[in-house]
Amino acid sequence: MDIMKIINQAKDLVINPAGTLKKLKDEKVEFNDIIIYLAIVGFPTFIGLLIGYGFLWWGGGNLIGYAFAIAIITYIMAIIGVIIFGHILNAIAPNFKTTQNKMQALKLVSYAATPWLLLGIVNIFPAAGLISLLGGLYGLYILYIGIPILMGTGKEQHLGLFVVGLIIYIVIMGIINWLTSWIWWQLVWSTVWSPGWNYNYPFGWR
Repeated sequence: MDIMKIINQAKDLVINPAGTLKKLKDEKVEFNDIIIYLAIVGFPTFIGLLIGYGFLWWGGGNLIGYAFAIAIITYIMAIIGVIIFGHILNAIAPNFKTTQNKMQALKLVSYAATPWLLLGIVNIFPAAGLISLLGGLYGLYILYIGIPILMGTGKEQHLGLFVVGLIIYIVIMGIINWLTSWIWWQLVWSTVWSPGWNYNYPFGWR
């Protein structure tokens, strides 16, 4: 996948999700393509956290190392959470009379995560970070309309798969958020607030 193609896909998904999902239904992708797609559409989240925490919220550039750690950990963990959700959604598909297709499930959850990841740019202003939840809600709409399109789920099972998938997603992201916070504490916060902390050093160590 080239970058401009991914950017255009992400834009089309936000503007016209149903039509775009139908166009992407039969597109052949590999697992690496999914990772690249998520890495690119998730980059605004990385940038938002880096600038927001490194320059605008705390330290005015003095905490850029700390902000980079927050940004990269959140960025990676968000991608991992989406991939895990895709595998689980595919695993439960037969319970809803839906044929398993790992790549279709991964495509669907990646496309559904697009608005949330793009809106992560609002973390430039940390107090406005909750706005990214609006992207998550729009992503749930994309997931809902995408289940029959990409996974071929019948009308009778459509809502059931969506509801169960939603519950699983909430659990997964709750665990991911907990792990992210734990990693922050273990690798970043405990160092930042240790006796060796020196505010003038960009990475917080001396």
